[in-house]
Amino acid sequence: MIFFSHAEMKDNNVMIEDSILLKDHLREVAERARGYFFFNSEGNISDIAYYIGLSHDFGKYMTYFQDRLLGRKDHGKLSNHAFISSLYSAYVLKKINLTGLDEDIGQFLPLIGLFVVYHHHLDLRSLEHLERHLEDQEYVDILLRQIADIKKNADTVDKELDELGLPAVEEFADEFDSLRDEFFKEKYRFEKKLASDSKARVSILIMSLFSSLIDADKKSAGRVGEVQRRHIPYDIVERYRERFKNKTGKINVLREEIFNKVLEKAKSIDIEKDRMFTFTSPTGSGKTLTGFAFALKLREKIEEKLGYTPRIIYSLPFISIINQNYEVLKDVLSNIEDFEGNSSAYIIGHHHLSKLEYEEYDEIKDTETSLALFESWDSEVIVTTLVQLLHSIISLKNSLIKKYHNIARSIIILDEVQNIPVEYWSLVNNTLKLLSEYLGCYIILMTATKPLIFSEDEAIELLDENDRYFREMNRLELIPQVKEGRTLDDLFDWFRDIYDNNKSYLFVFNTINSSIEFYKKMKDFLNGEKKLYYLSANIVSKDRLKKIQEIKSLLERGYKPVLVSTQVVEAGVDIDFDVVIRDIGPLDSIVQVSGRCNRNFSKNNGSVWVFYLIDERGKDYATYVYKKIAPSLTREILGKIDKIREEEFISLINNYFEVLKGRESFQDSEEIYKALISLRFYEENEVSVKDFEL
Repeated sequence: MIFFSHAEMKDNNVMIEDSILLKDHLREVAERARGYFFFNSEGNISDIAYYIGLSHDFGKYMTYFQDRLLGRKDHGKLSNHAFISSLYSAYVLKKINLTGLDEDIGQFLPLIGLFVVYHHHLDLRSLEHLERHLEDQEYVDILLRQIADIKKNADTVDKELDELGLPAVEEFADEFDSLRDEFFKEKYRFEKKLASDSKARVSILIMSLFSSLIDADKKSAGRVGEVQRRHIPYDIVERYRERFKNKTGKINVLREEIFNKVLEKAKSIDIEKDRMFTFTSPTGSGKTLTGFAFALKLREKIEEKLGYTPRIIYSLPFISIINQNYEVLKDVLSNIEDFEGNSSAYIIGHHHLSKLEYEEYDEIKDTETSLALFESWDSEVIVTTLVQLLHSIISLKNSLIKKYHNIARSIIILDEVQNIPVEYWSLVNNTLKLLSEYLGCYIILMTATKPLIFSEDEAIELLDENDRYFREMNRLELIPQVKEGRTLDDLFDWFRDIYDNNKSYLFVFNTINSSIEFYKKMKDFLNGEKKLYYLSANIVSKDRLKKIQEIKSLLERGYKPVLVSTQVVEAGVDIDFDVVIRDIGPLDSIVQVSGRCNRNFSKNNGSVWVFYLIDERGKDYATYVYKKIAPSLTREILGKIDKIREEEFISLINNYFEVLKGRESFQDSEEIYKALISLRFYEENEVSVKDFEL
């Protein structure tokens, strides 16, 4: 009998040349999984990935499965192969001799194999879920019938298993009951006897193994080839910036000084010890190129000293600024000789609106291949959302965890990191530290408003004496108007009184409804006398980017448009208005949006006005989009201030974060983290990883 893992059929006949033999699939997945896998530990740790790959589809040796695959008959649950395969993987890892493994890992090998393989076509669940299945007599009866079915073809099956270096069917069948008992014991030991640090280690190992397996499995089945790794010159940003050398003005002098200072700092980094960094610099100071240049210097040091090439993952909060930063970084990389025709091997932009067309060797790969390569982040530079990144490292989703092994040993830049909700700071802190410790990741948090996600002793600041640059970036004053609530009509009446046709204005509202309502008022008021624009998340991303570029062009040519917007322009968008008017929100958001005012020192002084806006029922708009504590604290702080200069922002924001951290509850963070390290990814009535949601 011939056993297939995947079959191509024509007129009810197997197209053998186009189908994949099971033994070939197992061997290929094993080799790929071992190549993908990384975990910082002693012993033959990568052999775990190899043997899991080698055994993950053992259940496909059932005639029940082959009948369904070849369209002969569907035997229902008897045809399902994952559960029996997971038990066989557990047996394989119990039987083989893997030397030098850390005790925390070595004592749980059967549990690890069972958990990883059981879920390889599913989202991750929990140890409790597995225990219920192993105790359910219906499932046990199915497993026993499946084992009996494989034994009928033992001569053929054992020959293939022997070729693969795997134990025979009869050996496995004899150990079935003891394997179940072994799992129950290991589960008890893991949950009741193991310290939290050790649990965390096993959990990260399992996610790395799971990612390596499912990506290898899907690529083998889809015949997706490996992408050749590419070299990026480590001075490419410096060469790119040469074209801007002749730019004058205070802002450009400061950007140049900051750039040089951060790159000088890179020389002193000890890559075997230093893995966590912060880069705190004022808005408009060129963090994108500076942070990327630092990452390339870090990549060079890692290649030279550790012998591998890390990917660079650049994550941002909003799609509008992702597209903007992607275009900048793509422009930098386009100077590489073979970039044209191989652009996706160098850089991809990945979010839910991305155009999934993977370009390599002067061709766009077919849709399925492109999807596989985008989803696994097979590129040197990945520009993505904070949501996509964080939901891939704190996740139960099969499709998201598939890229986890490519996140390992990467340089991760989290830009505008203040957008991570404060209640998740503890969870993000703990998870990033695990990635750094066990997966060899380097973490760079970039922001103009340094949130207290890492304490000062946990991370190295890349820009020494950064408070000096905040003092020098004295471009504007913040004028709070938050002591009492005002309606949109009140705001409009105020604006009509202070309106100056010789100034440009940016309005930032908390909700789409309030922004639309105010836009209509402005449209009637201006009546076409000057350019009026509207932006929010309900406008297609491509159109938003086009409008931002048009507005930027007008501002640079001296025109004075008015833009009514939501928070989509809050961070990272390179536009420069005379006056910014914002509804109250978290203080860090207000500081960020201030970066759209007098951004390039083109005026003597800019003005940022903050209002406390309420709807017709007296409810403040901020509560529709933010947890109550942050806007409330902002109003409390700003209510004591008449005016404040930009040079004082750094002390203001530091005080805000200190107070906020003291008032916010981190219970959700702690419970989700506890679930993550306890392998509780999904349970209906318990806090589990499923409860993490940005």
